[in-house]
This record gives sequence, structure tokens and C-alpha cells, in this order.
Amino acid sequence: MQRFYRLSALLLFPLLALTPFALAQQVTLSATNVSFAPQLVGNVSASQELFLTNSGNALLTVGAIAASGGYSVNSTCSALSPGESCIISVELISDFVGTNKGVITITDNAAFSPQIVTLSGSTLPALTISPGLLNLGSAAVGTTGQSKPVILTNHGPAIVIGAIATSGDYLQSNNCSATLATGASCTINVAVHPTTSGAISGALSVTPGPSSQFPGVSSALSAVGAGSVVSHVSLQPASLNFGNKSGFDVSSHSKTITLTNTSSSTSLTFQNVSVNGPSSSGLPVYQIESSTCKGMLAPGAQCEIVVSVANFPTLPATVPGALTVVDSDPTSPQVVGLFANELPEVSFSLATLTFAPQKVGTTSATKIVTLTSNLDSPGVSLLPLTVSGDYAVVTAGSNPCGSIPGFSGKGAKCTLGVTFTPNHVGSIKGAVTFTLYPQCDPQTVLLLHEPCPAAQVINLTGTGN
Repeated sequence: MQRFYRLSALLLFPLLALTPFALAQQVTLSATNVSFAPQLVGNVSASQELFLTNSGNALLTVGAIAASGGYSVNSTCSALSPGESCIISVELISDFVGTNKGVITITDNAAFSPQIVTLSGSTLPALTISPGLLNLGSAAVGTTGQSKPVILTNHGPAIVIGAIATSGDYLQSNNCSATLATGASCTINVAVHPTTSGAISGALSVTPGPSSQFPGVSSALSAVGAGSVVSHVSLQPASLNFGNKSGFDVSSHSKTITLTNTSSSTSLTFQNVSVNGPSSSGLPVYQIESSTCKGMLAPGAQCEIVVSVANFPTLPATVPGALTVVDSDPTSPQVVGLFANELPEVSFSLATLTFAPQKVGTTSATKIVTLTSNLDSPGVSLLPLTVSGDYAVVTAGSNPCGSIPGFSGKGAKCTLGVTFTPNHVGSIKGAVTFTLYPQCDPQTVLLLHEPCPAAQVINLTGTGN
């Protein structure tokens, strides 16, 4: 269902005086902020319409109208006589889970061009799990603690549930049917049954059936075992954090866990080594790349388990999982927590610039922003940046970005400068907006309706006096 934004007489920039210059070409927009309801990954939202009106007394020529982030824009705007209006239609088409920020940039021959419209929305995965972190408190070794619920919800079409699993010392029971209907929820009750004293990490994972196109979900689990059972198994490190990873990083990353039999007299026998966690495109995010922990391990001996994390562009920002080792030790199974986070394509320092009050018609000193690439692939660049409000981007800093910033790989940096030249008295907001190329190639997004990630924005504020 389309939502229409009617004319509200909200001028993007207040007039200083009704001079012939001020009235020559003026733009009035029916809204300067448009919000979209949450939508499912892969869907295209209903379009929303803005009205752009020439509220001046001369011909208004509208040039480029572009949307950044996971948004598509179409327009009837070209040349508008005084009093005439045109329609700008915008859709959210992002395929990336999370918040979708974007900006419509309108370039014309009005005095305060370009104008911007801020866009916001969110994209939901088909399955969500809540809470994403469950603390089950303390339980005595050898007993089962009190269970707590985790809610699994299906926001998409009916999904076949392939597996619901917990790691290590955790147990689960659930009322989830084999097929979870659209809009339905079910409850998974999780409890801890400690086999050793101390902190116990783990994960609950839900995997759709093998024919499902939707990714699975997981929740991190934590508890404490109270008792005096002595373990002869040392796992180093005790958890694996794969750190921050870009959604466009298509390579696999691995880390090694060293297991030591600390007993001086008893060999250790292995039964099973496994991982659990969410899936992406039908494949598990975490996998055991290799393991020498097989058969029997002599007293004082060591073996290694190599765990890898795969690409996960459609998963939430935090992805918990667990490695479980089942063996002959009284504290079996042992668990190593697995963690990874998804980064935006580019990080900014600073992400918000606030300018001191500036005399109207004069230009401020340059503020410098450093851009850092989080993309593993070299040769990826940003589309030409857009800047709105009474601000300008200038060449500045030790390694200027240029109008189309490009990066040689992860960690590469460049700098850009921003200046403020207020055209009127009062508070003035603006933004520098970036989108990724080729993922946000206008032809791909606008013509083929393929998704691109959310725009990344440096927010700008200043005051004219």
C-alpha cells in the first residue's frame, strides 16, 4: 500500500528575505524524511511518493535525482513552472539485514541546491531469535539448572526447521513444529547441565531444512558450573573471536585451537569434535577445517583443531557459535565459544562533524575525516560522494580520497576535508553520503532492481550567524 506525503509547506531552507533573488527558484518538498516499515530480506517495498514544488517565480530546472543505499528512485521531475509540482517515487530494495540508511539528493537550479531527503528503514531476516545472548546463571556440577525460554519467530514464508541444537553442557526442549508458519513463533527452553566448574560458554543454533533459501540463526549461551571436578583437558584459546569481518569478504578465515591432555598418567580418548552455529545460503558459517584430535591422546600430549568462518553477508551483525569436544575426561564435553562480527564497508573517523558558529557567506576552516576500508578485496571503490546542506568536500589531509575514493584492501586509508559556508542564519544540517561500487552501480540498482548495502553517512551540523 502506497503512503503519500502531502505538501506541508516545509521549506528545506528558510528565506532570509523576500528578495527577487530569493524568490527566483525555490524548492518545497512534501517531506524531508521518509521512513519505511521493516521488510523481509529480498523483498521490494511498496513505493512512497514525495511531491517537489517550484514555489518560486521563475522556471525551476531539475537535474539529477539520485538515491543512495539500498533505495531505488524514479521521478517525473524535469522543468517546473512557478507553482508546478512533480512526483518522486522511492522504494527500499536492500538485501542486507539491519538498518537501511539512505539519502535522496536532488540537484537543480535553485539557490540552495542540492536538497536532500533522509531515508530510513530496516530489513529483517526470515528467522529471528530472542534473546541473542542467554545467561542461565549457576548450577551445581552434575545437576540440571532451571531452564529459560528463547523465542524463535518466522517473518517470512513457511520455513521447514531442519535442526535445533545446543552445544556442550546445554540441553534444549521446544514446541516448534516441523514447519514454522508465516508470522508464527515457538519457544525453545534451554537449561545447563554442568560437567565442570567455572564459566561455561555455548550456543543454541536453529538451521532451516536443506531446501530452504533462508539463513539460520543462533543465540550465545553462558552459565557457571559450581563444584570441584578437576579437568585434565586444556583448550587454548578458551574462545575464538574472528573479529570484525566485512559483508563483502568472500574468503574464509581460520583460527587454531590447541588441546592439551594435562594428566600425567591417563590417556584421553576422543569420541567427537563438532561445531554448531547459524547457516548462510544453506552452508554453516563455522566449520572444522581440520583436526588432529582423534583416537587417543597420550598424557602431556597436544593436538590441534582448525576452525574457519565463512562469508555471511545476510546474517545479523553478531554471529555466535560453539566448538564442542566429547572425550573420556569427566568434564566432557568441553566447549569453545565462537564469535564474529560484521563491519560496514568503510569506517569514518570522525563520523559526525560539528562546526562552530560561522558568519553567513564566509567559509569555515577545514575539518578532516579519515576513511578506513574494511573490504578485503582491492580495487573496490565508492561511488562519487554526495554532499548536502551548506557544506562542501575539499581535498585535504595526508592522503586525499578524491571524488571517487578507492581502496587497495583492508585497512587502507584516505582523507577528505569538509567546509561549512552558511547561506542563512540558524542551525544547518547536512551529510556526506557514500555508497559502494560495483554493488551500488546505478544501473544495477535502478534498472535491474538488485540490492546494494545501506549508505554510509557522515552527519554534519553547523550554525550560521
